[in-house]
Amino acid sequence: MFNNKFFQIAFGILLVLLIIFLASQVPYIMEPISSVLSLLILPILLGGFLYYLLRPLVRFFAERLSSRSFAIIFSIFLVISFLALIFYFGGSIIFNEIRELTKYYSINYELIIKNLNKLKNFDNVNLDFLQEFNIQERIINFANELLSRLTRYNYTGAFSSITNFGMIIILIPFVLYYLLKDDEKTYQKILNIFPEDKQERADKIGHEIDQVLATFIGSQLLVALILGIYMFAAFLIIGLPNALALALIAMVLSLIPMLGPILGILPALFVALTKTYALVIGVLVVLATAQYLEGNWIRPLVQGKSLEIHPLIVIFIVLIAVYLFGFLGALFAVPIYVVLRILVKNLVIEK
Repeated sequence: MFNNKFFQIAFGILLVLLIIFLASQVPYIMEPISSVLSLLILPILLGGFLYYLLRPLVRFFAERLSSRSFAIIFSIFLVISFLALIFYFGGSIIFNEIRELTKYYSINYELIIKNLNKLKNFDNVNLDFLQEFNIQERIINFANELLSRLTRYNYTGAFSSITNFGMIIILIPFVLYYLLKDDEKTYQKILNIFPEDKQERADKIGHEIDQVLATFIGSQLLVALILGIYMFAAFLIIGLPNALALALIAMVLSLIPMLGPILGILPALFVALTKTYALVIGVLVVLATAQYLEGNWIRPLVQGKSLEIHPLIVIFIVLIAVYLFGFLGALFAVPIYVVLRILVKNLVIEK
């Protein structure tokens, strides 16, 4: 039985999990390791995310400039300058919109809760058999729990102190710079770890992973930007207050595949609940249209067929990641899954 490749891999995984579990029972071993990992994982993940966003720009300038280091610094300077211009000309508008939205929620909090409670009542509809399941209440409680985990999770303790937060902010530019500067050298050193007869296969797997990550990260940002612009225009058309702030929230949460637009529309739905039911229907139409456009037009056009993942799998992956690791978990869950899928396909299934 243990000659079978599946059982060998399963036994190895169980052995690693057992070692981790036993080590976790010894506080003076796991606490320092946990602290170090929590300090390093976020800079590496965020640095890698920014690396794939900036790499095309760096390669463009590296072909035209004599120094790669100068091309990296110039690319980072351009991006920072672009963001600074946006905040300089639009920062006050964005800040005022968000402040007004916060003020609006605080003033209308009781009205929002009251209207949400109305959604739980089936008294006026002859659907008595559904009351036993408490469908609305379960959906609302689930949404509240999901949002709570997105906003309140401590992200493995990485932001537990100002010192850790400062260290992470300082480490990210260094990680990004050296990833952009030495990516090819680092990749070649990793390949040299493998025996010569395995290097060609490892190189094939590495290029496949690199291509998928580059496609996913760049396209996901573009998808979120397009959805943000669409929602801003749609909110203006239906007459929703604080359209800019609500569209920005929707755009940021749209970085999460599949579930992002649904979570991003909830603040807009809460605002609509304080107005009229016609506006609530308008927000739901915006959400349905955004989901349709994302799934059938925007994502296939931007990503192509390089990330053929069933939507149901994406939903389950994102939900698990949200419950375990909050927003950052949801953000990185799909690319991690794609990398693991490539490794399993090449190392287990094909072999």
